[in-house]
Amino acid sequence: SAQKQFTEDDLETILASIYSPDRLAAMVTSRYPQMPVVDLFHETISEAIAAHFSGFRHVAVGGLIPVVEGTGRELARQRGLKADGAVKKVFGDLLEEAKNDVVNRRIGATQEILDMLDAFLQFLKEYFFKDSQLYSLLDKTNRHGILHGAYKDADYGRPINFYKTISAIDILTFVSMLKTTKMSGFAPNHTPESNALAEHYRRLQQIGR
Repeated sequence: SAQKQFTEDDLETILASIYSPDRLAAMVTSRYPQMPVVDLFHETISEAIAAHFSGFRHVAVGGLIPVVEGTGRELARQRGLKADGAVKKVFGDLLEEAKNDVVNRRIGATQEILDMLDAFLQFLKEYFFKDSQLYSLLDKTNRHGILHGAYKDADYGRPINFYKTISAIDILTFVSMLKTTKMSGFAPNHTPESNALAEHYRRLQQIGR
């Protein structure tokens, strides 16, 4: 409908509505601390989210990037897959194992889940874990460029960097959920605790501006 005029700014606006204070507060209080493996990093995730709402964009995405890799490698290790070595291979094996699990157990809307996992793997291979000098988009949401300091302040630090990186963590949260029987991998219902945290995030947004 945008007739090929959909920009990264448009994407950033849409992602901002998805990763709202209410949604992220619910994940921080009732999902990340309760999901196996992801729970090992829930404090880092929480701090990065607070940094995002405070306007500390570089710190927010810089804090999350190691969580993506650490979570993926540990999920692979716990599934008996090779967790060391090339990160693209580790994540490829992990997501193939997850896809096979979804098919074998006919979990949920199977094809939709498979499409989601395929899209995530493409994002990782073609963008997130791509050689930094080959990254083709303006936003520079790239693990190598940010983690190794190849990108400077001006190269990244937009909200879209945070949104893309937290979305990677959310997909890994979903992958972790596949080995549990107790909950969904997506955003839970709001609670008094999450409502209070969301209000705190909104206050941070006002100060950050």
